[in-house]
Order: sequence, then C-alpha cells, then structure tokens
Amino acid sequence: MKYLIQGGEPAARLQKIIGMTGITSEVIKSALEDHYIKGMDLEIAAANNGADKSNLKRAMVRVEHVAKAIEEIKELDWIKFGYKFEGVA
Repeated sequence: MKYLIQGGEPAARLQKIIGMTGITSEVIKSALEDHYIKGMDLEIAAANNGADKSNLKRAMVRVEHVAKAIEEIKELDWIKFGYKFEGVA
C-alpha cells in the first residue's frame, strides 16, 4: 500500500518524513520533492535532478516505509481515544 501521493504531499510533511529516513543526498531529496510535491513522474524527477532512477526508487521505498510507520502510530493513538477503524488488522 502506498501512503504518499504523487503530487499531493505538502512540502513540510514530506521534509519531515525524509528527515526520518536518514537520506542525505540532496539530489535524491530534490527528486523526491519533485515527485511527491510537484507531481513529476519518477523518470522525469530523476532526470531533472541528475539522480539514478534505481537509487530514487530505493529512496521511495524508505520514505514509504517511514510514512507507513507514522500512519500505524496515528492509528494506535486514535484507538487509545476510543476510535475504531474498520478493516484494520
């Protein structure tokens, strides 16, 4: 399941998530921003920033992994306050 939307992420949110991944390459960070904030296709974001496409894909997996963990923590917090999520394992 994808937790981030191409072209639909606020810059501040994505920057926080990237900060939690340990990604240090400015080229990869810029390509991720172009993809998730500006909505560029993966190939175009990689090319525009001089990033290797396979490195960008690996970074996207890491970013999605952190986003998933954040959503799981949010679900736990909501449950703590008495909210129930249907269909959540």
